[in-house]
Amino acid sequence: MDAVTIRACARDAGVSPGAPIHHFGSLKGLLSALAAQGFDMLVTRLDADREEKADRSGGALLVGAYVAFAVSNPKLFDLMWRDDVLDLGHAGLQTARQRSLERLKGLSDPLADERNAQLGAIRNWSLAHGLASLLINRRMVAALGSKDHGLATTQDFVALAYSDEFAAEG
Repeated sequence: MDAVTIRACARDAGVSPGAPIHHFGSLKGLLSALAAQGFDMLVTRLDADREEKADRSGGALLVGAYVAFAVSNPKLFDLMWRDDVLDLGHAGLQTARQRSLERLKGLSDPLADERNAQLGAIRNWSLAHGLASLLINRRMVAALGSKDHGLATTQDFVALAYSDEFAAEG
């Protein structure tokens, strides 16, 4: 992340070096807009999986979709949680983060009272974020992968994340 510059972003986008500053104000503004887009993409993935995999529990959908999103977008996923390089006052980032956290809470147990929905979201989000981080950093497959158990690749673990047996419920 330290190698990211406004000039490099402008060059890669094919725009003048001043364009990102004009539109985003600073490198933090640009990165915050990208992170907000990442949170919006996560919500889109959660919603799409909820429709496509309606036979799964909310916890399994949350964990599976979250992990699948993260391993498909590892650099964006990392950026979304890098408060040190983001403008935490960025309105778009605040809105997108809040929307994604509400969706995570709603998927955990939509029929639960507020406290139990909150606890379910904490359990499932912790499980999903931890598994995603371990997979992105190539720790999980190396440490616990097993051809005998059908867990030899990152995609095997992503499939496991969608399992009702795997997700933390209630």
